[in-house]
Amino acid sequence: MTKRIALLVMVLMLSLTMAVAAAEPGQGTIEGQLVNKTEGGSSVGDVDVTLETRLNNSEAGSTSTKTDTNGRFAFDNLSTEPGYSYQVTTVFQEADYSSDWLDFSDGEIKKSIEIIVYDSTTSNEAIIFAMTYIVMYPGPAGLHVEESYLLANESDRTYIGGTDIAANGERATLRFTLPKQAVEPQYLLGLMECCVFDTKDGFIDTMPVLPGAKKIAYSYLIEHGSEKYTFSRMLDYPILNYELLIRGEGIEVNSQQLATGEPANINGIHYQHFSGRNFAAGETLIAQLSGLPKSGDYQAVRWSAILLTVLIGGFILIYLMKKRHVQPAVTVASPDQQKHRLIIELAQLDDDFEAGGMTEEVYRQQRAMKKAQLVRLMQETERYLI
Repeated sequence: MTKRIALLVMVLMLSLTMAVAAAEPGQGTIEGQLVNKTEGGSSVGDVDVTLETRLNNSEAGSTSTKTDTNGRFAFDNLSTEPGYSYQVTTVFQEADYSSDWLDFSDGEIKKSIEIIVYDSTTSNEAIIFAMTYIVMYPGPAGLHVEESYLLANESDRTYIGGTDIAANGERATLRFTLPKQAVEPQYLLGLMECCVFDTKDGFIDTMPVLPGAKKIAYSYLIEHGSEKYTFSRMLDYPILNYELLIRGEGIEVNSQQLATGEPANINGIHYQHFSGRNFAAGETLIAQLSGLPKSGDYQAVRWSAILLTVLIGGFILIYLMKKRHVQPAVTVASPDQQKHRLIIELAQLDDDFEAGGMTEEVYRQQRAMKKAQLVRLMQETERYLI
């Protein structure tokens, strides 16, 4: 009996020792500096920065500090154990910026980073659509359209929007006007459902546009209900290169603004090709289609999505060879799962605020934090050279 009690005491003492050890703060440090590229790399002082912590891809808390007069900051006592990862976020002149997700390798106790920010602007004069691909193909319910763009902010300032205000009270940054009879818009790349809002003739985005290049793609269905359809599309921004691809040999296309190009035959699927150059903002592009079939097949839909990805990758490479701009990037484990989770959390946050479950200050802070993470996920794989 005495030996059993002694053993239990030893086990209890060992458990307490392990608990105390687990509760002790770590030895890791993340230090860094905010640098304003608009001002030639000058430091940014007296700005709030937040450190987000994850443990095995789940939120594990956050802490904040301010940059000093030289734009420097530091977060100490961080765990360096496997499974922990960290991200530094900040809001500068109404735009969100953040670092890559960071984790400590074996034996590492310090990381140094630099977060690049830019002055903000409410003018969109420097925003152009360098390249545009429109892919059309007949489907079971109508004409399926996928639009992809290489958007360029050719200034050294982040565009945060002008006077247009979205339904959530934030500035609208990008506007997309859809053709008549367009339904079921879906956001494929560069657009997040949490930050996109419908308008009477299309939709608007509220995410800031950083200097450099950005890829955007979305799709919609045109319920034409006839063998003829006039594709009439107002262009919201200047477009340097416009490419239209239409699946099917029997479809006739007439447009005074687009020239007939060499047809494309990709994996046995025929695409008619039309192109135009140097369209002005506000111009209406018109293409008259006839001979549209009343039904299509789903294989065309799947292949078109593959084609769209190839086209985006191709024209962004061409653009970057000409314009060596910068747009930060992030590499995050399981980005699709994190994106889905953040969208749900943002929706829940909005509901909680509307129900009076938190103050406006807390709501704004948490929403800015989560939106910054979404910005980083959207910029994934888009690392540009200086």
